Amino acid sequence: MGRSYLRLISLTLAASLLAPLVIYVGSQTMSHSGHLVIGPRLAITIALLMIVAVALQPLLRRLAPIFDRVAARQVTFLDSIPDGYAKLAIFASAALSLFLELAVIRWQGTIFEVFAFYKNFTLLACFAGLGLGYAMARRTLVALFLSPVLLGWQFALLSGMRYGLAEWNRTSLQMLPFSEQLNVGLPVVDKFYQGLPVFFLLAIVFVITVLAFIPIGQLCGRLMERRDNLSAYGFNLLGSIAGVLLMFLVSAFWTPPVIWFLLAFVALMLFYERRLSLLLFAGAASLLALVILAWPAEPSWQRIYSPYQLLEVGHDYRGLMVIRAAGEYYQRVHDLEATGDPSPGDQSIRRYYELPYRFFGRSPADVAIVGAGSGNDVTAALLSGAKRVDAVEIDPAILMEGRYAHPNHPYSNPRVHAVLDDARSFLRNTNQRYDMIVYGLLDSHTLLTQGSSVRLDSFVYTVEGLREARARLKPGGVISLSFSVMNHQLGRKIYLMLQDAFGGWPPVCIMAGYDGAIVFLEANDRQLTIPARLIQQTGFEDGTHYFADPTIQADVSTDDWPFFYMPRRVYPVSYAIMVGLVLALSAGIFWKFLDEKPQFGHAPFFLLGAGFMLIETKGITELGLVFGNTWQVMGIVIIAILAMAFLANCAVQYFDLQNWAIPYLLLFATLGMGWLVVRMGGLPSNFVGRIGMAIVLTCPMFFSGIVFSTLLRSRGAVSGILAMNLLGAMCGGLLEYNSMYFGFQFLYLVAAGLYFLAFIWELAQPKWQLAAVLEPK
Repeated sequence: MGRSYLRLISLTLAASLLAPLVIYVGSQTMSHSGHLVIGPRLAITIALLMIVAVALQPLLRRLAPIFDRVAARQVTFLDSIPDGYAKLAIFASAALSLFLELAVIRWQGTIFEVFAFYKNFTLLACFAGLGLGYAMARRTLVALFLSPVLLGWQFALLSGMRYGLAEWNRTSLQMLPFSEQLNVGLPVVDKFYQGLPVFFLLAIVFVITVLAFIPIGQLCGRLMERRDNLSAYGFNLLGSIAGVLLMFLVSAFWTPPVIWFLLAFVALMLFYERRLSLLLFAGAASLLALVILAWPAEPSWQRIYSPYQLLEVGHDYRGLMVIRAAGEYYQRVHDLEATGDPSPGDQSIRRYYELPYRFFGRSPADVAIVGAGSGNDVTAALLSGAKRVDAVEIDPAILMEGRYAHPNHPYSNPRVHAVLDDARSFLRNTNQRYDMIVYGLLDSHTLLTQGSSVRLDSFVYTVEGLREARARLKPGGVISLSFSVMNHQLGRKIYLMLQDAFGGWPPVCIMAGYDGAIVFLEANDRQLTIPARLIQQTGFEDGTHYFADPTIQADVSTDDWPFFYMPRRVYPVSYAIMVGLVLALSAGIFWKFLDEKPQFGHAPFFLLGAGFMLIETKGITELGLVFGNTWQVMGIVIIAILAMAFLANCAVQYFDLQNWAIPYLLLFATLGMGWLVVRMGGLPSNFVGRIGMAIVLTCPMFFSGIVFSTLLRSRGAVSGILAMNLLGAMCGGLLEYNSMYFGFQFLYLVAAGLYFLAFIWELAQPKWQLAAVLEPK
């Protein structure tokens, strides 16, 4: 066991040492010159890395017997935990595994944008590692201290490339290999080979993450074997809830990753064998990993870990604040009240921010700004004479920086009411009516949640969302929507969405020039036209004819298909490369470690895991739409989903449920009811309607939990069952990408199909077993 694991580690570490070279070569070939320049320093560095990679192989082979002995003693230590503490140990290990999973997902998203946009990738790696660990729980354990060692190596690798390579030498990591989806600030690859550096890095990070989580999965599975199946699973669920609550707590205080992983490594120390040499080595490895995390790589930039993302705050040559997200430009503030002789660029910027109000033609009484950010749009509203401004911003860290660092201090003005909320939720629930609703340059650099491919701002830009905004306008009110349109298809998409939301009236479109922004304008009760005088005064261009062109193909975003950054509703074929990469790597790792064939009786748990992952994703997105897509709501929803599974487990134990057929029928009934309710547009947006939607969306998870727990009590080892369940959840995560073409309602049908296959599998069991199950108790 130790030799196989260390052999895979040595190969992965050798590949990771080549990663900077691959990234550098890829970046050089993408440059305008196309010439590959390798200077003396780089040549020496490459040679040293190759020597280290070669030297690692025999060194790790010699260490294998030592690691095996440590692992054997680790097994003895875990098996010696008194029975009275076994439940507590199961609870703590489950909390550790889920908290560490969330920490790794969040941290990777702060380093490179590709991880921020595709958190699902990291989630799948964690599932693969934990699932494989559970599957091998009865075998000799992998040395537990290797988890912080591998995590520390991952920290060093990604941080080294992020801060060690010059920006022009890592441009290949700033290209997105998924051609179906656009991203502000990151170009999409034109040729397949341009995406190879990203896929190479993703493959390395996937394997390192899997290897780091295998010992954690083994720890959880080994401890669960100490109790009966239902009891062990119940305490595992309770621990998972605690892990989410802990991440909720550290997010609330904006703590940095060093705090997250410090808590995880301290918890991991509780499960090490009480041997001084081991504790000292594990402690030193953990401390080194934390030092790498806390290293001040760019001291001129202040790092703020908001509950949503990493914000890096710096200043330009004039001392004005600039904000980066995941290393890429995000926002900058402007002094719109500057006196003196402004430059032509400053004049153009001011005209851009004043444009909606000059178009409106008079001083508005009430203005709502969604995506208020650090305060530029708020300042423009105040300068244009607005009497009340509701400034809506979802990220508390950006709002804080706007309060204290904007030179015009717009949030200190008594006419401004700052609102910390999701823009869609605010517009849906407010009773206020506005003369103007202004959408700032609102674009998200992160996903709604780790299990979904939907962006944080996606539900703001849907036809239904724009209709709700229109409903908040006064008679004669105007909506101004600005966006950095990356191609004409995306501009055409916004044009069509506004036209649909405003009853067929097409918007007017002004090409404002600032950050490539196009300003789309619509009136509540009339068709707008652009005054020629306004164009002359501003120097901007009327771009309406570009986006009114019917030959430009685009598909509108809806609440069922909220993929705003996909101009066309096409099947995400390029994602198949990533799916194939995940499957190939997983199959290779599993083949390396699993000698036994999967048990026939465990197949339903695989299908149940895949189905649960899909309805969980659907539930999170729908409940976020109902209650608001804030980080607090997302955390509460995930906790509620785990709580439903725990309550189902309690119900099976308390009522001694053994009939799995009836819960299956109730599961299908609630899935059908949820599909119908969502298809009809949901329940009314009041208190009763929201509670009703929560019940409708979580009931399938409750009955799915009852089915799982009912089958769990009569089957084999709980560790093997949970391994299959986690691998099924991983499969469900891959199937979730189908929503990018079919929409989220389709996930109900896929989940129902998976549950039906699990049901048929149970029916195919021997007749005597079926009769025993269906016999009244």
